[in-house]
Amino acid sequence: MKNIYILIIALLISLSFALYIYLDDYSVLAGRRMAWLHKDKEIKSRLLAIPILLYHNIDGKGPFSIDVKTLREHFQLIRDRGIRVIPLHDLIRRLEHPAPYRDRVIVITFDDGYGSMYTKLLPLARDFGYPITLFVYTDNIFPRSTKNLTWNNVRSMDRMGIDIQAHSISHAVLTKLSEKDDQAARRQLFEEIYLSKKIVELYIGKKVDFFAFPYGRYDLNTIDLTQKSGYRRVFSTDYGSNIITRDNFCLRRHHIKSGYSLNYIDSLIR
Repeated sequence: MKNIYILIIALLISLSFALYIYLDDYSVLAGRRMAWLHKDKEIKSRLLAIPILLYHNIDGKGPFSIDVKTLREHFQLIRDRGIRVIPLHDLIRRLEHPAPYRDRVIVITFDDGYGSMYTKLLPLARDFGYPITLFVYTDNIFPRSTKNLTWNNVRSMDRMGIDIQAHSISHAVLTKLSEKDDQAARRQLFEEIYLSKKIVELYIGKKVDFFAFPYGRYDLNTIDLTQKSGYRRVFSTDYGSNIITRDNFCLRRHHIKSGYSLNYIDSLIR
């Protein structure tokens, strides 16, 4: 009889524990569902959904380079649609203090730091009066060069409305270094994320707030490292607009390729 009582007590304890786990899981799931229901109730408006365009080279080779004529057409389309190009810092301030814009806005960014940024992008941006953000990786910037960007070029661009931000040192795939997680990989991650920030700040003479992940690849570890390095926001190549009311740390960008039609660009910016 004693053994039966012990068995009954053990079963009751097991059932109680199972019920606790079930209720706890249900509360988590319910909480997640409520969060999504809350998002469903968000005001769906272009005044709250801000696209960020991502370009690379101009008049270069490969699918990520577009010719200057096409880029001018993109810039003109933005103007013809009555869309205002805003500085990246303006968007971040709006994320931190959420409120819809009064008109449709967009952010334009370039990655890497090709020589065409100085010879072709800068004159075009000044013609249109568009503020542009350029993410540079420091190995791609030279003390002296006639074909590549130099630090003098970069400083001049920053003074003339091309906001310079960080894009690592060597353009390494940071997620591969994160997966290795050995001493050499951890040291390189530190250099690619933190040291690149300090190098750009040293050469440009201003605080660097933003970091664009090379190839747009990131994981929880690299997100954590960028936060600890003092960046205000980081940028991927995940497609989609950025919803002001969500204040995400990692923001999305539309990667523009040479084969995209003007109609497709129009669908991204509207």
